[in-house]
Amino acid sequence: MKVVLNEEMRKIDKTTIEKYGIPGIILMENAGLGVVEEIIKDFKRDSNFTIICGRGNNGGDGFVIARHLYNKGYNVKVFIVGDSRDISKDALINFKIIQNLNINITNILDEKDLLKLKEGILSSTVVIDALFGTGLSSEVKGIASEVIKYMNKYSKYIFSVDVPSGICGDNGQVCSLAVKADKTITFGLKKCGNILYPGAEYCGELILKDIGIPREVVDLMNLKFNIITEEIVKDSIPIRKKDSHKGSYGKANVIAGSFGMTGAAILTCKSALRSGLGLLRLYIAESLNFIIKTNVPEAITVPLGEIRKGVIGINNIREILEGTKDADVLTIGPGCGNTSELSEILKRIIGEVDKPMVIDADGLNVLSKNVEWLSKKKSEIVITPHLGEMSRLTGLSIEEIKRNPIEVAKNFAQKWNVITVLKSARTIIASPKGEVFINVNGNPGMATAGCGDVLTGIITGFIAQGIEPLKAAIISVYIHGLTGDRVAEKKGEYGLVAGDIIEKLPYTIKDVIGR
Repeated sequence: MKVVLNEEMRKIDKTTIEKYGIPGIILMENAGLGVVEEIIKDFKRDSNFTIICGRGNNGGDGFVIARHLYNKGYNVKVFIVGDSRDISKDALINFKIIQNLNINITNILDEKDLLKLKEGILSSTVVIDALFGTGLSSEVKGIASEVIKYMNKYSKYIFSVDVPSGICGDNGQVCSLAVKADKTITFGLKKCGNILYPGAEYCGELILKDIGIPREVVDLMNLKFNIITEEIVKDSIPIRKKDSHKGSYGKANVIAGSFGMTGAAILTCKSALRSGLGLLRLYIAESLNFIIKTNVPEAITVPLGEIRKGVIGINNIREILEGTKDADVLTIGPGCGNTSELSEILKRIIGEVDKPMVIDADGLNVLSKNVEWLSKKKSEIVITPHLGEMSRLTGLSIEEIKRNPIEVAKNFAQKWNVITVLKSARTIIASPKGEVFINVNGNPGMATAGCGDVLTGIITGFIAQGIEPLKAAIISVYIHGLTGDRVAEKKGEYGLVAGDIIEKLPYTIKDVIGR
């Protein structure tokens, strides 16, 4: 499913109008009807509506909504924020229609008009926010900011049209303040601001409506941003053949764990095996071998001599490199410790290993001091940073990344030619070609130690099974989030731990692929 930026949606609308001859006023009519269709599902004929409109096309949608609700017998009041003489072209046509119908219209020009708005909101069952939509490009100021405050304070229920007013349609950020909707109806394609936080929370329930944009227009745009769906995932996981053996499903080498951090290695290994991996070798300090063998008997361990307790060093590199010759993927970082020894090993591996790699956790912390190593890589690399790790990799603050996570992930992926999995409430996968995939499942219960290690293991397992790294990352992020949601349904978000996801993982995969 494609998702768009504001400018992309404007180009889609423009192409629909100019190339395919579908007038903008028809698109506006269909948008208004889409909202009315949702309203009449939820609210009876005795409901009262206050519709708050801007002077652009979002306001025009509001005028269409007002007309159809009025014609269906609902009680309707319309408030226009600003001077109605400045209403845009298509919106003006619909404004004149509601004038001719003698629908109650009030202009909000200054603070005294806010009292009328307050009365209208308090007497209404529903408030419809048709103020800005995707038309907002700056901070909300002046009388509009007061209108939004009144909506949030006095409304019983709010429908927002396209995007809650005050939310940036490109990145979901709040432009000083925004409408907190109960339901948002968006049109044609979902906007990035609908699905990225905090915008997703301000949208409430999100409904997508078709307004008659030809499919060919969307195809012409060569849109790069996508929402991950179950269909994408299901079609990417290969069917297992009856005549197969463990070698058929890949070999993974993992470098993980250190003294006090064996849990990260155990979680990574278990999740890789539970995702369908055929054979896993874990390179571990010899003093930690017993702990691993006790907890993951299915893994082959390669105990290595130690520089100090629980830490392997560059003197082990020959054995590590030799072992990659028959591996399908190499994963490094979970629980390794941010050490100079790991730094030496990682530099050699990036520069010499020609197999797909997954770098996570301490591997990323080491890499953040030496990002230029990526320019010498011999194979495809998947990195899986959380916000803090991405901050260290890019030099940007966490707040800067949160303001525009898609751009940050995309720019890093393209600059360093690596598949970037930026983990957050909405995990974003960016490819070196500029493609972006956004995951919308998962829950706050997954914000717990070890869940990142589980994701790393799943990605490792799917790459080993022959799925190309970008697809493996997409599949893994979706399966990981969906499994977390299923665990939360049974156990709740507070008690969810990483091991719960591993235990539920095989059942999720089985249900998704249908076999």
